[in-house]
Amino acid sequence: MEEKKSYIIKNVGELYMKHGIRAVTMDMVAAEFGISKKTLYQFFKDKKDLIDQVINYYLDRSVLDIKMECPGNAIDRIFAMRNHVVQILKRFNNNLEFDLKKSYPDLYEKVHVLKRKSILKHTVKNISGGVESGLFRPELDAEFIAKLQVGRMLYTLNPDNEIFDVSEMASIRLFDKVMDYHMHAICTEKGINYYKKQLNNIQNEENN
Repeated sequence: MEEKKSYIIKNVGELYMKHGIRAVTMDMVAAEFGISKKTLYQFFKDKKDLIDQVINYYLDRSVLDIKMECPGNAIDRIFAMRNHVVQILKRFNNNLEFDLKKSYPDLYEKVHVLKRKSILKHTVKNISGGVESGLFRPELDAEFIAKLQVGRMLYTLNPDNEIFDVSEMASIRLFDKVMDYHMHAICTEKGINYYKKQLNNIQNEENN
């Protein structure tokens, strides 16, 4: 029983990303995973409990944590995050966070706080690593840069704030423009050369 519950928690997030949270009912979840609704309610007391456990699962396995462990240097890790964004954009429902904010504001706030802490923590670590390797400028204040990144990710790139619209947010081009701006602000000449080489390789792969 616990194995089935774990499987649901691990995979129901795909339904949320595809359809949005409000559109995915407990009936849909039961049908998707081949169990009765009664059995589903033995695992989760209600829809909010299911969403909470799914959120905890993903937050415990933070994408930022995973990408910080990827092989390569500080710039490679930024490109690894870009690759993750590409994969998300292929299947992401843009109403997901809106649904969470409107219907489950306490869960939305929980996600928002943990994202802020995670972005700050791992950006500081990545900036420091880039400085040590000579890819980023030696005089950078890692915590200051990280706080700017938090603001960019959670405010500027939030369609609710109407700085960029939903159609812009749904394109990797926006991420690339932000990344390009960021890299030119923090990289040494060595870092810029490496960044441009990696960017060129990716663009060639995507165009083939």
